[in-house]
Amino acid sequence: MMRTIRARLTLTYAALFLVTGTVLIVLMYVMLSNALDHPPPKPRDEQHEQSNQTTMPTNEEEWQYQIDNAKGEQREEALSLVKVSAAIALGVASVGALGVGWVFAGRMLRPVTEITEHAREASESTLDRRINLVGPDDELKELADTIDEMLSRLEQSFESQKRFAAQASHELRTPLAIMGGEADLALSDPDGSEQTAALARMVRSQVDRSERLVEGLLVLARSDSTVINRERIDLADLVGDTLEDVIALADRSHIDIDLDLASAPILGDRVLLGSLLTNLYLNAVQYNREGGWLRIRVWTADDYSYVRIENSGDMVAQEEMDRLFQPFQRGRGLDQSARKQGGFGLGMAIIRAVTAAHDGELEAHARESGGIDLTVKFASAP
Repeated sequence: MMRTIRARLTLTYAALFLVTGTVLIVLMYVMLSNALDHPPPKPRDEQHEQSNQTTMPTNEEEWQYQIDNAKGEQREEALSLVKVSAAIALGVASVGALGVGWVFAGRMLRPVTEITEHAREASESTLDRRINLVGPDDELKELADTIDEMLSRLEQSFESQKRFAAQASHELRTPLAIMGGEADLALSDPDGSEQTAALARMVRSQVDRSERLVEGLLVLARSDSTVINRERIDLADLVGDTLEDVIALADRSHIDIDLDLASAPILGDRVLLGSLLTNLYLNAVQYNREGGWLRIRVWTADDYSYVRIENSGDMVAQEEMDRLFQPFQRGRGLDQSARKQGGFGLGMAIIRAVTAAHDGELEAHARESGGIDLTVKFASAP
């Protein structure tokens, strides 16, 4: 079934033509039939001449009867010929109306196609481009101009967001860096007291936690936008590049890491995807148990690329999985473990937000023996 607007417009044009043509043919048929039933009056001289004639004999009346019958048959043949010819002409004209309607509908909808292609190609790096539709000042021109105005507002909003993120990052990280530097300086002082060293270690720990919180909030804010920079990225390579951040943490807890990596190219933002993977690892390690395990698998199937992470750990109720993906939420019984590891409950929220920004799909299940089985699915790059 053809469901495009162009097809519907074409069928509408053809249907209107067919109805109008049928009504016109019916009216012409009725008028022609009435005209054949009532011949025009004869001239007055001819009427006078006939009035002076004597009455026709009986055989002449028979001839007149036959002539009238012949005229009736000719009338029926003429009307039948008109019906057949009109039906054929209407059918041919209707087919022609379909073709003409298809062509004109395409010409009328060409600006819509241009607007659609421009909107499909829009991204954070192309917000400066405008449709600039050329044509009559109609509804389509008004729609294109409205979209151009919306793109201008979006461009200004994104620029403002970038400036705010940069300023917030600088304003928040600078005092944290100063505090961390002072703590490191106090720890490196050989003449410092044990009390001073303990205080410096506490300050250093809190600075590190604050830096991770700031970084998580900035990533979460950036990933809330569905218009992101996209480049070709192999998830297997990205896993290898980002896994180093948690290897040391896993070694301290004696967690065994099992890798099964195959090429899985996608189009996406490298920074955001790197943050997604890092948070996947950190959650799998932080909520694991001493001497546990972590499995990471990357593969491609049916034009989709997948990342699956399974880990051992404490029991998590399946009904809690949706709540865990909300900011600052942790599973019941895991709060103390998360605080010891420096967690804030942002990791799962970042994972979900980055997945959504890349039009991906996320599935998370609680394992019966403890831990989580989490799979992220993206469309493969062509």
